Amino acid sequence: MKKIILSIILYFVFVQYSFCEIISGKINHDDINLQNKIIDSKTKNPVSNAKISIPEAHFTTYSDKNGVFQLNADLNSQTVLFVEKDGYKNFSLTVDKTVLNSPLKLGIEKASPFDLQITQGVVHLGDNMFSSNSANSSEFALNANGSFLSKEFKKPKTGAKQSVVIRIGTIIGLDTKKAKMLGQNKIAKVYSSPAEVFVNGSRIGIIEINGDNIEFIVPNGILKENNELVIKTGRNLFQLDYVDYDDIELANVRVEVKNKDYYAIK
Repeated sequence: MKKIILSIILYFVFVQYSFCEIISGKINHDDINLQNKIIDSKTKNPVSNAKISIPEAHFTTYSDKNGVFQLNADLNSQTVLFVEKDGYKNFSLTVDKTVLNSPLKLGIEKASPFDLQITQGVVHLGDNMFSSNSANSSEFALNANGSFLSKEFKKPKTGAKQSVVIRIGTIIGLDTKKAKMLGQNKIAKVYSSPAEVFVNGSRIGIIEINGDNIEFIVPNGILKENNELVIKTGRNLFQLDYVDYDDIELANVRVEVKNKDYYAIK
């Protein structure tokens, strides 16, 4: 399988341990006396007037001049929190009621002129046929837009030491075997194939776990001046009478340019 940066794995550390540091997204739980705060991930300075929203909970607020915000949403299950600010990359994070027990410090990144926002908000893929035991099914509020997402994008300008990266800010709803093993759903016996990510017809990776900040490096050899990104949801591997698509939701799909040393194994 092509090289994949599984920042998503860090998400499970976040869910199970309230006081930890997560590199991807610069989420930091380090002091129970701190307030929820939005900061610039590079300068560490507070970011004011950033919009923080949880659409499924009908919650919206803004950070103050010190980057501080109040999180008074009613979180009964896992859902997606968004942070938006002009001049910065849109940020999303899967959250649940555990975030109410300790403050969040969210570091957002400055936008690059070469970054491309592929989706805005949440996109639902699948067939609208899912069990109440499916991962995150209680949070689904949108109708499915079909079994795959297809978007065109121009090839970003890159230097010799840079790579084009497909970044999925958040994905929920996956009912794969691995997601089942990790307790992300309550389905007893069946599971689905992974979601797949393609660029110009070449598969560059699969997604088996629900979480945040999943990144795939796009091999330079398959890039063209005009490109097509396709993300396909999986299928129920135990339903043979008809095609039963896995219902999933995606947020903040982006094409980004990053330095290759960002992914160097140290």
